[in-house]
Amino acid sequence: MRSALLIAGLLCTAIDAGSADSGAALSYTFTSAPKYDASQLGRERFPEGASIVLVTPDGRRPLAPSFQASADPAVSFDGTRILFAAKSAAAHWQIWEAPLAGGTPRQVVRCDADCIHPLYLPDGRVVYTRLSPTGSDLEIAGAAGDPPRRLTFAPGRHISNDVLRDGRILFESDGELFTVYPDGTGVESLRCDHGPRRAGARQLSSGDVIFAVGTRLARFTPALPMQTGLVQPDLEPAAPVAEVSPGKWLISLRKPHGLFALYVWTQDGRRLTPLEVPAGLNAIQPAVIARKVPPRQFPSGLVESRKTANLLCLDARASREPLAAPAQAVQVYTRDSAGSSILLGSQKLAGDGSFFVELPADAPLRIDLVDASGHPVRSEHSWFWMRPSEQRICVGCHLGPERAPENKVPEVLLRSTVPEKLLGKTP
Repeated sequence: MRSALLIAGLLCTAIDAGSADSGAALSYTFTSAPKYDASQLGRERFPEGASIVLVTPDGRRPLAPSFQASADPAVSFDGTRILFAAKSAAAHWQIWEAPLAGGTPRQVVRCDADCIHPLYLPDGRVVYTRLSPTGSDLEIAGAAGDPPRRLTFAPGRHISNDVLRDGRILFESDGELFTVYPDGTGVESLRCDHGPRRAGARQLSSGDVIFAVGTRLARFTPALPMQTGLVQPDLEPAAPVAEVSPGKWLISLRKPHGLFALYVWTQDGRRLTPLEVPAGLNAIQPAVIARKVPPRQFPSGLVESRKTANLLCLDARASREPLAAPAQAVQVYTRDSAGSSILLGSQKLAGDGSFFVELPADAPLRIDLVDASGHPVRSEHSWFWMRPSEQRICVGCHLGPERAPENKVPEVLLRSTVPEKLLGKTP
């Protein structure tokens, strides 16, 4: 290991060879793998296996040596346990938990498909990603014996990334970052700028969300509506990063087409220090072992027996970019099992652009704004969903979450407080 560190110091510019203080008192875990392909899901990410390594001041050891492959470590809020995905032989990836002090892992979720990327929720439940032949969904597992609950109801590849401090679950979906509450309500884009493909997001103590964009890192800052850059090493990262302290991260980096090694990166001083440079292996998915404040818990008010939800839009004509023509009505679509769009119905916009509709719950939904001739002037490219009895309000069309509504009653509610049913024939 010492020779590997010295070699890394010679090969990589801006690396501090004097690294005795960088990891000496640091407890952390990471995934070690001969081959790693971040673009793949499930077992394909690690075609030659993987192993979670636990490092503390007392030494290092594999977290779960009895498995053929283990990955995706997530540390509990009290710093005593680790969630992870693991598999044996030809079996599916399953969700397990192991005590950091040592002991036999216990299976937390039993899946009939590959289940990966587990995360702790503040109420003791676990959110994870279940893979399918056509994509993936987020699910939550609770007490033993309770069936898993699905959170996502739209087509696509949904991958759990982090649990934000306000209790929302941060996930990526086909190159964009979204948030959703632990009961599946309130799904929305983290930002509405629709930039390049984003992946591997994680929230820092500052509130910033750091993620990978191609071969670089970028961030969303709470006060800003758009993606911004950040100071980073001139090497290719493998997201996510792990925060040691404000401005100090564990980060996986590599030269083009090389292997990922683990470093300590200090932003203010732009100091990069080798931490793990295993010979012939990738060091990825770092996580710091420490206590941290749990996110806020979210009290759900859903009524599962209901089959519909209500959507109120304050002004569908309000948009970050100008509409192609004046919008006169809204059309809502769902999707059948074959992937074809099905019109649920339409409603004419009120004078101030507002509309109020009742929609089917737990079904993919998409909205078009149309002109007086019925031609689309703005179409959603992604699908969203609403949960049973959910009451949803949006400010406008294609506006980010930073936009505050005007303090007035929308005209559609002056006309009627009963939503128009756009239920069609759901699949």
